Amino acid sequence: MKVRRFFRAVYWDNELRRADIQRGLRNDLALYLKNRALEPIDTLFRRRHSGSRMPIVFIVGAPRSGTTVLYQLIAEHLDVGFINNRMARYFAAPIVGAMLHGRTGGGHELALSSEYGRTGGDHSPHEFSWFWHYYGDFRLNDDLSDEELSRIDWQPVKRSLEGLTGYFKRPLVLKNINFVSYQIAWLKRLLPTAKFIWIQRDDRYTVQSILRVREDEYGDQRIWWSVRPRDAREWRDRSPVEQVAHQVIDVGRAIEKAFEVIPPEDRLKLNYEELMQKPPETLEQVARFIGADVANRERLAAIALQPRNHKTLDDETWTHIQTALAQ
Repeated sequence: MKVRRFFRAVYWDNELRRADIQRGLRNDLALYLKNRALEPIDTLFRRRHSGSRMPIVFIVGAPRSGTTVLYQLIAEHLDVGFINNRMARYFAAPIVGAMLHGRTGGGHELALSSEYGRTGGDHSPHEFSWFWHYYGDFRLNDDLSDEELSRIDWQPVKRSLEGLTGYFKRPLVLKNINFVSYQIAWLKRLLPTAKFIWIQRDDRYTVQSILRVREDEYGDQRIWWSVRPRDAREWRDRSPVEQVAHQVIDVGRAIEKAFEVIPPEDRLKLNYEELMQKPPETLEQVARFIGADVANRERLAAIALQPRNHKTLDDETWTHIQTALAQ
């Protein structure tokens, strides 16, 4: 049954998490049933708002590489459509969610803070993971084969995202690296207007950050967090550093391979360190790439950010990271 598959995917690591961030099944089941009831209504709105040629923009990259802060900056300073925390509760009825809670135009006074991808505040951007779990099948890993992808009915995904661009009448920006980074070529075929922004960070600091997340979320660095390569299970007996280095490298290779076949006008590479040093210039570049207006250039010019590339691990672990990344 779809409901069983959905909750197995959403709850796979729930018992491993800290008690204060574990989900509650009763409330989540009620939310699921609400979405099932709203989905037929949303289907009508998808048809009404179909036919848009606005870009559907996906932010991709390794976990902890700057994808969330880039998403927040785009939502705050460019006139785009995006999924906010209130809208995300309508994962099977996204256009209904946009009608009730959608915000565009920039200037939302969003805080540039998050807890490992989870942002605070009703209007802050959300990863929309339940949307992908509802329509997809990512229970075992996130790098699906063409055969596995072909078993999924992608038309509701296509109609939902194209319907959202039609409703917003603006580029739609999305960020969910778990479900997109390995499926770039497939999504480009499914969504002709799709564009992809890949943000890259010094891999050493990305690995360091993921190790910290594992400790903070689960209390155990051996438990896998975030994007799962197809061979993740084969790395279960390796050290946490080796696991995370492989995770970061594998995601990067997959994106690089996909970018080789994506038209140049539909792909953009950004650097986290440069984003931190020159946020106005970087966001102007993004605006041109996706065809979006800057909400307020004076506010954009006033942005000042501090890069978080600081070594916090002991020398032995840091050397281990460098060695693992070099292999």
